[in-house]
Amino acid sequence: MGITKTVSSISKLLWWPTLRRDVKDYIAVCEVCTRQKSPKTAPIGLLQPLPIPERPWSHVAMDFIVELPESRGNTVILTIIDRFSKMGHYVPLRKLPSAAELVPIFIANVVRIHGVPLEIVSDRGTQFISRFWRGFCKNVGIDLSFSSAYHPQTNGAAERANQNIEKYLRCFISEQQDNWSDLLPWAEYALNSAVSESTGHSPFFAVYGFDPPVLPDTFPDTTIPALDEQLASLKETWGRVR
Repeated sequence: MGITKTVSSISKLLWWPTLRRDVKDYIAVCEVCTRQKSPKTAPIGLLQPLPIPERPWSHVAMDFIVELPESRGNTVILTIIDRFSKMGHYVPLRKLPSAAELVPIFIANVVRIHGVPLEIVSDRGTQFISRFWRGFCKNVGIDLSFSSAYHPQTNGAAERANQNIEKYLRCFISEQQDNWSDLLPWAEYALNSAVSESTGHSPFFAVYGFDPPVLPDTFPDTTIPALDEQLASLKETWGRVR
């Protein structure tokens, strides 16, 4: 998450005078953090900046993370990023969808919640350049923009989101690497709750005007064994990804 986001997350519950320095020192020696850092050097080539959106979910970026270890039958993650707020949705899929299969996934995870966007940025993957997808977007009023192999930074929002979610999952998945589907919703919650250095707010706040509640560190016994087990699992998962 980096120093700023980690400090922001901790300060929602605790604060002390040397908090930022302590976090910086911890991250500097954290083996997991160091192992998962990605280089930030931009690819060589002319950067063509996209226009800055004026409201949430009017302009989105989409991409796929593929060839993941199978988890509950899933091997692919569809990343959908709002370029205004940096909010992301991460959808586990069994395989790369066809263009016809992508449409209902897009409707369920974007249109149903946020409405029809004005523009989608993506790479030139088979699904995104197909006549079916182009025809769907044209008919509902969505403009399409494409990155290229020479200028992949055009779809930088999705590329960064892919790096972030992959980094999260690599840090916290089991040795068998088969539980990332279980961690994915909580990784999304954590990333959307973290303060963005570029906006000064969390993506959640930028969209809804308030931050989501912080989950409690402990849950009281409910006298319902199955529920206690589920809450214990929730506590463990949230503690790992936040």
